[in-house]
Amino acid sequence: MRGVLAFKRFARSVSEPSDQDLVAGALGGEPAAFAELATRHRSRVERICQRFFSDAEQVRDLAQETFIHAYGGLKGYRAEIPFGAWLRAIATNLCYDELRRRRRRPEELVADFSAPEANWLGLVNTATPEELVEAAEERREAKTLADKLLATLRPEDRLVLTLQNGEELSVSEIAAIVGWSEAKVKIRAFRARQTLRRQAAHLVRPRKAESK
Repeated sequence: MRGVLAFKRFARSVSEPSDQDLVAGALGGEPAAFAELATRHRSRVERICQRFFSDAEQVRDLAQETFIHAYGGLKGYRAEIPFGAWLRAIATNLCYDELRRRRRRPEELVADFSAPEANWLGLVNTATPEELVEAAEERREAKTLADKLLATLRPEDRLVLTLQNGEELSVSEIAAIVGWSEAKVKIRAFRARQTLRRQAAHLVRPRKAESK
């Protein structure tokens, strides 16, 4: 059975054009070639955008803009860079621009809690381990809360943390994508974590006081 599956994968790889073949076709005036590239990479581009934004329409718009930018800049693409990595850089920088346009202030966050999120935050601060296990089904609220905390960071700080933790990129990979030095990436990552801890402490403190 494994031999059959391996043969099918091999046959598919032989019959399907590579990304480089499709890029060459698109540059040669074949619109279908770039359409195939977009189909092939759309889910990955959307996943990157989802690291930064939860709104589905926003994610679709940013993904579409990524491919528009890629098509317009295809002549500048260098074949030694994987096409997927090149698209990732475009998507990341578009998300970064959008973050800078819509940055939120920390004081806007507290009033934006939903009831389940507020309950989760209170539970995390006061519950026993057993109670946390029982409330595991609410952990989606914890993720939403984390997203809201990230939204209060400076755009460049959120960018670094998202790429480091979400995309699991190295310091050198992040530096190449955003055009910073590796030292700047390291400093930003350190400052972002410090700021995130302060923001979380700021949110926790008044709720601890309320529970007394």
